[in-house]
Amino acid sequence: MAQDARQLVFICGGKGTRLRGSSASGLPKSLTEVDGDPIVTRLVKNSLHLHTSASPPVFIVAQGDELTPAVIRDLLGSKAVIVAQPSPDGVANAILLALPHLTAQALVFLGDIVLKGEFSHPLPTESAVCIWKEAPGAAIAENFGVVAENGTVVSMVEKPATAQGLLCGIGVYALTPALIAQFANSPINPVKGEREITEALKYTRGLGYPLRTFEFSGVYVNINRLSDKSQAEELLKGPARRI
Repeated sequence: MAQDARQLVFICGGKGTRLRGSSASGLPKSLTEVDGDPIVTRLVKNSLHLHTSASPPVFIVAQGDELTPAVIRDLLGSKAVIVAQPSPDGVANAILLALPHLTAQALVFLGDIVLKGEFSHPLPTESAVCIWKEAPGAAIAENFGVVAENGTVVSMVEKPATAQGLLCGIGVYALTPALIAQFANSPINPVKGEREITEALKYTRGLGYPLRTFEFSGVYVNINRLSDKSQAEELLKGPARRI
């Protein structure tokens, strides 16, 4: 594959149960409307310029979800691969479903995030996690903490109790197909029965796969609750910035 080829992957299997009671009640989380657009629509429109592969973007949706694929086809027509996740078994497993369709490095977006801002350039050609240096401490507790030295990940912790000494990792990842393939043997959370992305990345680091960082600057909100939706809509009123 070309050294600078990059293929977008969107993980859209979330059910959004904590958003019930909103206008998005009963919809997949990625179809929650924020400032007039479903989250997945906003993500695709804002990130499509980052797709440099000749192969199409890949979307992972929940089994039985017919609404999200319809929105995707309205946006991209036949220029998208849509894969159904048989059951909600973790982000790492969802990313594994994209692997047979990858011909380039994957730039992975979780389907429940709102972004308005800029990524550091050039984007990495090796595997990396995205960090948000402007994040308030509370945001680190909602996402995952990263310790990095000279742009290389040293350690990660999911939803840390304290933000001290940690950078904020967000739901955007640059991953090579070779690294993604290792997720198949990463540990499964014994309580949830899921392969979680942070643990899967820690596992690949233990195998010797290097993990770098790249940066996002701007507005980032992980949409889990009604208050997150309201916060995102307020923040999006600020000056436009392209991601």
